[in-house]
Amino acid sequence: KALGVSPGASQREIRTAYKRESLKSHPDRVPEGSPEKAARTRKFQEINDAYYTLSDDSRRREYDARRNLEQEVDEEEEIPSSESGFWSSFGFGSADREERSNEQFGSVFEEMLREEGMDGSGAERSSSHFWSIVGGASGGALGFIVGNAPGAIAGAVAGNRLGAVRDARGKSVYEVFLELPANDRARLLSQLAAKVFQHTMVHSIMSTVEGAGVYPALENRPLKDTICLFDVDNTLTPARRHATDEMLQVLSQLRQKCAIGSVGGSDFNKQQEQLGSSSVSVTTLFDYCFAENGLTAYRLGKPLASNSFIQWIGEEKYQKLVNFILKYIANLDIPKKRGTFLEFRNGMINVSPIGRNASTDERNEFQEYDRVHNIRQPFVEALRKEFPDYGLSYSIGGQISFDVFPTGWDKTYCLRHVEAEKDISGIQYKSIHFFGDKTFPGGNDYEIYDDPRTIGHSVKDPEDCLKQLRELFQL
Repeated sequence: KALGVSPGASQREIRTAYKRESLKSHPDRVPEGSPEKAARTRKFQEINDAYYTLSDDSRRREYDARRNLEQEVDEEEEIPSSESGFWSSFGFGSADREERSNEQFGSVFEEMLREEGMDGSGAERSSSHFWSIVGGASGGALGFIVGNAPGAIAGAVAGNRLGAVRDARGKSVYEVFLELPANDRARLLSQLAAKVFQHTMVHSIMSTVEGAGVYPALENRPLKDTICLFDVDNTLTPARRHATDEMLQVLSQLRQKCAIGSVGGSDFNKQQEQLGSSSVSVTTLFDYCFAENGLTAYRLGKPLASNSFIQWIGEEKYQKLVNFILKYIANLDIPKKRGTFLEFRNGMINVSPIGRNASTDERNEFQEYDRVHNIRQPFVEALRKEFPDYGLSYSIGGQISFDVFPTGWDKTYCLRHVEAEKDISGIQYKSIHFFGDKTFPGGNDYEIYDDPRTIGHSVKDPEDCLKQLRELFQL
């Protein structure tokens, strides 16, 4: 009722209604001290409470159950289609953002023109659009710097309307503003502040909602005893680059059917860089996020118990290991060396002969050089020979490095979290699919790929991963 939707409304209809009603009823749309302020505040809170209840499947079911008990009416709940695109699942494309920005910002500056009789109906309006164009372009660029695409749209609208004021009067907006009566100046400033706040609040809400998505609870998914785990580099993303929109969309579709998780050897921040964004946490895109092979782990956005390599090995042994590695690299004769040859992580150390600071081109060059001159494999063999009693394992992964970790702390480590799900929700995953590219012996995907608990899928690159997912799960 608060959102004006039917009991069987889909999540998309609920979000659209929330956007419409929250903007319409926001208390800042009336002047301070207005008799409508209190009523609008109550209405706005009611709308937010309604959206909080209806936007979550479990809360909505509880609400419907109470409602049905009172009314003795059964209503069917519409489940969002698994075909909905990841980023478009809320129905907010670029056209909607532009319309919203025009509604929020355009009217303020149109009113400034109207106060001067230059809103397009009077003869005094200039035929020049030079400053409107310059203002739109400049505002769009500044808005993009501040707030990416949504900021660019808002900035372009604001800049265009400011430019229109200068086109019409041939003087600065500030001078035109000062010529207005004091009451009009105060009213315009109040409206502008309210609209800026409105735009910021709505964009923040929508960004959070878009990232979180709407998915059935783990126990309610069609393939509830199935989970798909993915390596990151060269499986979900090109090496050290961001995932494509297509990949994120397919993962979103797959998540409607079964549980999904990311498994990377790198730390959590690198997973965030490659899979998430400034406004979307990677933990909202997967049911499970396993960084450093699962030593840092998240389930449904909540952290799980972690473990530490340095506590396991001890400082004395660690320093001997590090000193040997750095001396070995110092004596290596390779075409290029950069920086960060050894990266300390929570559950392992990562060793790179060229250095992790290498550029993308330099990484590609080293990968080809390593294929011909075999740099990493002899390095690993030297460590095995020097520290035979340390209980360490070594995995060559990515383009430029290899991992050093306690035996058993490879990517199979994450399976203990997967198997623990039966004690949390009662779900026992009978089919654990793993997709990775370094599935050969010695590769950092080999152990989990070859583990009897998993169904291993070797992929060549993200495009091959997409192809296999579509074929296996009819996406």
